[in-house]
Amino acid sequence: MRVSVIGCGHLGIPHAAAMAEIGHEVIGVDLDQAKIDRLNAGECPIYEEGLPDLLAAHTASGRLRFTTDLAEAAAFADVHFLAVGTPIDADGRSYDTGQVFGAARALAPHLTRPA
Repeated sequence: MRVSVIGCGHLGIPHAAAMAEIGHEVIGVDLDQAKIDRLNAGECPIYEEGLPDLLAAHTASGRLRFTTDLAEAAAFADVHFLAVGTPIDADGRSYDTGQVFGAARALAPHLTRPA
């Protein structure tokens, strides 16, 4: 299956690498071009045991790649995972889901088929 992971941080990078490890073709999406360049080079910008090896192996194989282009991800993937931040809201008791809704709103116009 072709999968996108939108948001390449502490949740998205391991998720993308794990999905590639179990056999899916994966494209990760993030706004930070410098981070995308590092990830496409197989470099891991966060610490997670075993992740650098998975990242290096699957970017080298072509099963895992990264982009800043949501339209590219929409055209590529059958399933889209939103792995963006949900920080604690100003009230300290709930989560700010603005990034989740923002990612969905940004992706939706690019979807031209069921996903």
